[in-house]
Amino acid sequence: MRSVNLVLAGFGHVGRAFFDIVREKSELCRRAYGLDLRFRAVFKSQGVFYTGRALRPTDILRNEAPWLDGNPAWKPGLLLHEVLTAAEPGCLVECTPSNLKTGEPALGYMTQAFDHAWNVVAASKGALVVAFKKLRWMASRRRLALKFSGATAAALPTLDISLFALAGAEIQEIQGILNGTSNYILTRMEEGSPYKEALREAQARGIAEPDPTLDVGGWDTAAKILLIANSVLDLEYSLDEVAVEGIAGLAPRDIKKSRSEGRALKLLGTCSRTSTAEPWRLAVKPQAIPVAHPLAGVSGTNKGITFRTDTMGSITVTGGGSDPRATGAAVLKDIINIYRPPN
Repeated sequence: MRSVNLVLAGFGHVGRAFFDIVREKSELCRRAYGLDLRFRAVFKSQGVFYTGRALRPTDILRNEAPWLDGNPAWKPGLLLHEVLTAAEPGCLVECTPSNLKTGEPALGYMTQAFDHAWNVVAASKGALVVAFKKLRWMASRRRLALKFSGATAAALPTLDISLFALAGAEIQEIQGILNGTSNYILTRMEEGSPYKEALREAQARGIAEPDPTLDVGGWDTAAKILLIANSVLDLEYSLDEVAVEGIAGLAPRDIKKSRSEGRALKLLGTCSRTSTAEPWRLAVKPQAIPVAHPLAGVSGTNKGITFRTDTMGSITVTGGGSDPRATGAAVLKDIINIYRPPN
């Protein structure tokens, strides 16, 4: 049995979902993978739950809600580097909100983790978008892990397929439906709802954020295709090199027109080039794809990705939840794959 210390940064929807999944799956992790996962600290924006030992759920929750007032485990002034220094190095789990402009606060947290010899698993995209080259270099220099399945379409195994299942094949093109919110809105529009009505419905159901700009503007998809391309193709592109067009300007007639032509309108993130001598082009835009295309039938909040290769043909995987629990599950998968015993 191997004990693994976890420090969780961010206790919002995704952080809380990850915390709950680890509680649920603790016995499975012990039995199937020989891993005893222990939370040493849980950071919120106002402070941190910390006792100097492995945290119990009762140190953090009261009636299943975060417990701050009067909680001896709640330390408003404790800093991350103090926690990282005091505990045996393990894994920092980064679940703070994504800031695609500065990468903070995730960038500072992840940098400190590497400086203190901790592995990093990130669910947030901001730091990876802003400083992917630096973070990958820091991890490599210290022989530490940097994993981010949760930041590249949550439960959809985009990186697992491309980095492992397609080993030895040359990837020639990537196409992906990578944002469940936009795909849900387009599905409802195909069923006859106007854009604004479909967006309001998505917000009422908790599918879309109160400010849906990152999703419907295409920026969430852009961040994901950027991270996938940089990881899989060993590129060093930045977000401003991705051509981005969202779905806000679409009307039901656009979708009906596509259907009448035997096509389905989808918001696709793509990475392609015309020849091996040309640079890769990254783009996000609504595209009318043939109904026979493997991504044409991806509906609702589901996602999907297609890799076109030289030796394995086109490989497509679809599905994957688009919710905090699915992202939390992807984070747990990354941790298990860092520490699981070799087969």
